[in-house]
Amino acid sequence: MALTKSDLLEHLADHARDDLSEVTEETELFSTGLIDSFAMIDLLLFLEKHTGAKLGPEDMRVDNLDTIGQILKFVESRRKG
Repeated sequence: MALTKSDLLEHLADHARDDLSEVTEETELFSTGLIDSFAMIDLLLFLEKHTGAKLGPEDMRVDNLDTIGQILKFVESRRKG
């Protein structure tokens, strides 16, 4: 099952420090503090479920996980299927 933008936003909204209703695909999440390091760990676990891949510390990079667009692109590159 592919991860959709709405599924990702719903998950992130449950773990965000602020309202994410105005977030676009290019809004920086971690760099701006909308999502903290605890939410990043939870996000990696969530993404593991959707990719079927084991994700590690090397995957916790801002260029993989800072925006909705980057996250969706990263997930697609790691999906097992």
